[in-house]
Amino acid sequence: MAEYVQEQQKNTLNLQDKLMISSGTFSAFFIRQGVGVLAIPYYQMTLAVDPFLLAAAMMIPLLLASLLGPWVGQFSDACQQKYGHRRPFIVFGALITAICYGAIWQVPVGWQGENQLVYFTIAYSLFCIAAEFFLIPYICLVYEATDSSQERVNLLALNSIVGKVCSLIYQWAFPLAQMSLFGGLFMGIKWVGWGIAIIFIALAGMLPAFWQQSTHTSRSEYVPASKPPRDLIKNLDQVLANPAFVLLLLITFSQYFISVYAASMDYYLIVYYMQAGELADGAYWKGIVSTAYAGFGLLSVPLILKLVSSYGRLNGFIIVYLITALGGAVKWFVYTPGAEYWLFLDAMLGCVVWASMAILLHSLVADTAANKAIHSTNLNGVFVSVHNIVTQLCISGAMLFSGFTLNQINFDAQLGGQQSASTIVAMRVILSIGTVLSAVLALVAIYRLKKYQRLIGNG
Repeated sequence: MAEYVQEQQKNTLNLQDKLMISSGTFSAFFIRQGVGVLAIPYYQMTLAVDPFLLAAAMMIPLLLASLLGPWVGQFSDACQQKYGHRRPFIVFGALITAICYGAIWQVPVGWQGENQLVYFTIAYSLFCIAAEFFLIPYICLVYEATDSSQERVNLLALNSIVGKVCSLIYQWAFPLAQMSLFGGLFMGIKWVGWGIAIIFIALAGMLPAFWQQSTHTSRSEYVPASKPPRDLIKNLDQVLANPAFVLLLLITFSQYFISVYAASMDYYLIVYYMQAGELADGAYWKGIVSTAYAGFGLLSVPLILKLVSSYGRLNGFIIVYLITALGGAVKWFVYTPGAEYWLFLDAMLGCVVWASMAILLHSLVADTAANKAIHSTNLNGVFVSVHNIVTQLCISGAMLFSGFTLNQINFDAQLGGQQSASTIVAMRVILSIGTVLSAVLALVAIYRLKKYQRLIGNG
């Protein structure tokens, strides 16, 4: 059993501690969401880059960079020096990622579309690689900031709130770039791009590292008596041999593949069924739904914390997925013509699970990794990176499978609101039944998790 040298453990984090640590969530959010929100309206709609090639250029580098995650995680786990084994990665990762993000929007507007696509691909690839060196150590720092499961839940709840706030404001990035004060869209994109890079990625991203310098030793500063094994394959085998972690990955699959795949149909149903093919009206209501999800998601955080305090994390998770299953059934009746205002009910029932993934799932992954560190070897970075890879693969796979499905059910955008009845029914089945099935699979995994209570601590 590895022994840890430590000065003093801090189980309780005050509000200032939590705010400093959670500031990194701004950076993590804009790293994950900040490219797509500008790339599609700018590179595709303004510079007229081929949409399929742009989609490929956004997906492939992300997936390839995520494969570096286990190596980055292991490197961070094993890095032992006076500044801690997370802080240097967070500082330099945030800075370099911010520089790469700003560079994405400096493409010369006079270039041909093919050259602009090559520029984007190179800049975005560097951005994705740099992001791994920030995201993995930062998530590890969040996991390791306290030994208390309850405090970890509270910290992740604040992270979730920050993420919901970001989801309310990031969609205004492109409209902001279009404002006349920048003297045109091309300059506006550059200003907004560097503004996001400096404020939300660099400055916000570095703050958690400075917090670590001014507080007592936390789990992130533990120095194991023996370094983690350098054999990455053996470390991956240890992580994947943990049955509790595998079940948590199954929950991740149910939510980020099955549920995301099912949810991909809502936009099409809003436009081509509820609004009879009127794209402008459909986009308006889709915006309303997205905003409602973010708003109700903020309100759901106290509910999740109440469930945890009253029933524990696993039982609270079960209640969340029962609500989600109900929401999936309700979707069949909500996504119909004339039921626009019932979309708010969909948001109320569907938002809780997404906040729970940020709070409950991540806290369970953190406790599983912490239990491994206490009883054998600190492999937190490998745990985080594997979970990150599975999440990325699930989301990407869900979107690709969605596009394949649309072709198979004979969806044709040129038909507008005249889609065949079988196409609409197939969309409704995928949206509703798919959501219910994802909840059922997650419930099965959670029930099985109870058999491995010793591997996740206080559930």
